[in-house]
Amino acid sequence: MRVLFLTTEFVWPAIGGGRLGSMSQLQALSSLPEVEHIRFFSIYETGVTAEDRDGLMRAVPKLELIEPVFHPVHLFRHPRYVPRVAWLRVIRGIPYVVGKWDSPTVREALERELLERDFEVVWLDGLGIAHYLPLVRTLQPNARVVLRQFNIESDRFAQFARHQRGLKRLVAEKEWRAARRYERDTLRAVDAVGVVSDDDVATCRQLAGVEALNVPHLVPFTRRAAPATPGPRFCWVGNLTWESNVRGLDWFCDDVWPRIRERLPEAALEIVGSGLQTDSDGSVIAPSPWRRPGIATLGFVDDVAALYERSAAMVAPILGGTGIRIKLLEAFRHGVPVVTTPDGAAGLPVETGREAFVEAEAGAFAERAIELATSAAARHRLREAGYAFLERHNGLTEVQAVVSALLGSTSAPRHVSELRTTGATS
Repeated sequence: MRVLFLTTEFVWPAIGGGRLGSMSQLQALSSLPEVEHIRFFSIYETGVTAEDRDGLMRAVPKLELIEPVFHPVHLFRHPRYVPRVAWLRVIRGIPYVVGKWDSPTVREALERELLERDFEVVWLDGLGIAHYLPLVRTLQPNARVVLRQFNIESDRFAQFARHQRGLKRLVAEKEWRAARRYERDTLRAVDAVGVVSDDDVATCRQLAGVEALNVPHLVPFTRRAAPATPGPRFCWVGNLTWESNVRGLDWFCDDVWPRIRERLPEAALEIVGSGLQTDSDGSVIAPSPWRRPGIATLGFVDDVAALYERSAAMVAPILGGTGIRIKLLEAFRHGVPVVTTPDGAAGLPVETGREAFVEAEAGAFAERAIELATSAAARHRLREAGYAFLERHNGLTEVQAVVSALLGSTSAPRHVSELRTTGATS
């Protein structure tokens, strides 16, 4: 089986939830015996190095790399692209979340690929790249088209609209309705849909009458010995411009962190992730709410494993958003206990106090963080429960079953909850 994998971002190095989600799909596809090779078509904004190419090829053995095509991810940093997106929105009704990916250069490169080879499967990695679905259908009419959604995009716009006021809210609601229509039509136009949670399965059914499959995120791991006593050190890892992350961090730094520091004056928090601007010296410019005693905003770092190793816990104060929070699964993989909010745990079958602490109120969130910083027993209990969670829910066998069904190689597997009871693990 020959697969063409289309995505809006070069996924190596595999940092951040989006890239990790795409890598999970690629590695699951590559692990299937029926998949002969995967042609990888991607868009990039910043340069792709030879090391990036080599790293991706090593991580996905069956991958054949197509030269990445430039197109801006952050559209308003490249103003010359804005008029085209506005024209698509006004004249053709294409919502911003999709129209931002329209590019003659991308279209020409993809057209060459579709004309030169035949594919049994074309895999669309998200709603944005599904903008090119009509081209795929025209040039590869016999291919099975799979859409894998990392989020229900229209739900994200609905959440955004609810936080706006006045004219901004009217514009945001109009954009939400356009995104909802486009997403509904796209879900119906492909041959199979994969999503990341049972909640999203239900949304696809309600929105478009489509029976999507919940594709677990693949998380290979090796159990590691517990690190030496880390002291009251915490970490946060994720995209530092994502609205749900920013709102959550603002709340944590304003309402939770002072309570922790009052009890643990030496407590330290390291905030790591991409997206923030830097000053003339290359230092990250942290938002003002994060500039508090004990908090260091590091921005992007190469060695996230070292960050986890020196942390007593990861705090994941997420407010809003859809899909699942891969940062929780990554913390489990590294053996780091987690304190999160209900929105952070949404979509994952975690039980508060078992795999993670889930708290909505600032005082309770602080108490849980303090407990993990001061109790080796609590850290050990959540650490082992996190490993057990990955064994039950995120092993290769379960992921392969769902991905194979999306490809049409097998019939749809039983519901994920049924699969879990059979003991399928990595």
